[in-house]
Amino acid sequence: MRNGCPAKELKRLGTYWTTTIGKKTVVIFKSDSHMSQDGPQLPNIDVWRQIITEVQPTLVITTGTAGGIGKQVEVGDVIVSPIVRFDCLSKFKKQPFAQEHFSSKSANTTKFTQAKTLFKANAGQLPKDNTRAPKIFVVKPSGLTSSVVTTDFFGFDTSDDHFRLQGLGDVSEMGDAILGLVAQDMGAKAPRWLAIRNVSDPQIKAEGTLKQQEQVAAQIYKGFGRWSTVCSAITCWASIAAEP
Repeated sequence: MRNGCPAKELKRLGTYWTTTIGKKTVVIFKSDSHMSQDGPQLPNIDVWRQIITEVQPTLVITTGTAGGIGKQVEVGDVIVSPIVRFDCLSKFKKQPFAQEHFSSKSANTTKFTQAKTLFKANAGQLPKDNTRAPKIFVVKPSGLTSSVVTTDFFGFDTSDDHFRLQGLGDVSEMGDAILGLVAQDMGAKAPRWLAIRNVSDPQIKAEGTLKQQEQVAAQIYKGFGRWSTVCSAITCWASIAAEP
């Protein structure tokens, strides 16, 4: 790990908690290891492998905030995707996985209707210019163009498609595809997995300079990142509760 990265500064790979949902035991891990910050050796691969090996989960969920891609998603929407892809155009562009994608099995959606009713309690904390209640977008394992996109650069969707994200997926973030890569390497021993991401900032209008657009995205994230995360947290609960 490079000097100055969060994990080295904190002297830990992350923090964890255990809980139960119904009769299911759940391990929650907040990582301080990040693909975007750890350095060129990608130790986050080893972190994922260690977690899976030690916990022996039947389902792994990677979750958090993400930037929306396209006009169809709004702040608070949740993408539930068993398919992730890399879009590495910077520090990892020469890696063999730079444009790879990985898929798992379909999400169990039987509790999602209940999850959406729970969204209502949080609706007042979301942007006033949202045009509707938050949705759960369920992606198929073959739905590459609706996937969660992992970039190795800080990019966000703009109405003029500055970062060329449109058509790659529904949201972009900076780490989920590592789980897909690890699962592929594990082969038949890999557990099922899902990427569950909430839209914390939407497509930004291409007005003013790119720096100004970035500031708009950051402002929306600062104001609604936490509240939009309530939706993905509820969806994670629903995904686990639906497991047999």
